[in-house]
Amino acid sequence: MRGLWGRVWQRRTPLVVLMAVVGIAGAVLATRDSGGGHLAANRAQLRKACDGTLPYGDLERLVRDERPGELRQHGTMLAPGQESRSLLDCSLSWGDGHGVTVHAEALVSDVPEAVETRDLLEPAGGRGTFVAPGTTGQYGRRGAWLVAECQGGIGGRVRPTTDLYVTARVTDGTDDGTDGTDSADGATAGSGKPDRATALLGFRTAVHVANALTKAQHCGSGPLTTPTAVVDTDETHGAPGQGLRKCEWIDGSSLPGVASGSWTTLGDLQESPGLSACAGEWDAEKNAGERPRPKQWQVTEVEAASWSGILGRSAYDSYEREGHVPGWGAEDDGPASEAGSEADAEPGAPQEDRVSSYAGRPQLALWARSVCGGRTTYHRVAVLPEIRLEDGETAVIGGKDRARLSTAARTVLDRYLDAGDGWPASAKCRDTKVLGEVEQWH
Repeated sequence: MRGLWGRVWQRRTPLVVLMAVVGIAGAVLATRDSGGGHLAANRAQLRKACDGTLPYGDLERLVRDERPGELRQHGTMLAPGQESRSLLDCSLSWGDGHGVTVHAEALVSDVPEAVETRDLLEPAGGRGTFVAPGTTGQYGRRGAWLVAECQGGIGGRVRPTTDLYVTARVTDGTDDGTDGTDSADGATAGSGKPDRATALLGFRTAVHVANALTKAQHCGSGPLTTPTAVVDTDETHGAPGQGLRKCEWIDGSSLPGVASGSWTTLGDLQESPGLSACAGEWDAEKNAGERPRPKQWQVTEVEAASWSGILGRSAYDSYEREGHVPGWGAEDDGPASEAGSEADAEPGAPQEDRVSSYAGRPQLALWARSVCGGRTTYHRVAVLPEIRLEDGETAVIGGKDRARLSTAARTVLDRYLDAGDGWPASAKCRDTKVLGEVEQWH
């Protein structure tokens, strides 16, 4: 019997071993299918995704192992023959909120972001956001966005263009910090600002994508510098935009036509070659007990901003839609400033006007155009007077006060353009032409 059982066991041993091997292999396969074992493949996918434009070193830590990465991508960089306004639209997700979405397009119309003076100085409606010094852009509703130049022109476009718009949104499983609007891939984003690390990762990704695309397009311009830090523009975080050197020309003691005393200045923090903004305000707290309160119609706030290239066109168009450009309402196919006559460039005979207490920020703006860094550039300065009104009241600005504001606006423009440490000087602006005034009393 022992011999029989021994022979039976010997005959069954290979079968048992085979079943065990199959069982182990099945378990491994089941484990891979149910979650796990995808890390190597997902990393390889990251290297090639989005036409190889993503920064692998920055994004590698986000790659998950639990399931295969989901990639969606299209654009003319991937398929040159297809009809698409996008050079690249790409989304790569590893589940549980980990992923990256990038978008790049050749700008044939305005920049799809808010770039008026207050948008540069008080981003996100005053709530603040992140900027990466040296990069033209902000952290907005689609993550980090930037504008880059392609001097050689971007190919494959019906309309020629030399400007590139790129967005990048990176998520690590937590709220990505966008403002609740639809993202580039159609998903609804979170409700608050991102953390500093997430914002920086978004900017680094956007810059990497932009550099890859401008290289592929043979743009001829050098690569953008990859940012190593971001700055929070929120004033509750120490008001980093106050007292910037480029805004020091705003000084109540040396700027004729404005209220004398201490002024507080604020500047944008992008350190961009394509745009800049400064503002100054008479400081009531610092001047308390030292200076009398400014008189009615005396200038207590000033603004100055510049935009080059497509940013200039975008800013001008934005103000034009509000009726806040010189000659607005004239029959003209192009920007009203370019159709204006030399007579429009000089202040006309000031007329009496009325300002309601319900007006937002009554001001007199003055526009000019230069060539800065080889690109057409628009400048806008504004003077904001002291107006004391109760609700429902209306103030009347007479001819003399109106003339003083006009003189102050021209003085502010001249001082801004001539300031040695200001943006126009650093951009080597030349051939400036004053375009005209805009009364924003209502």
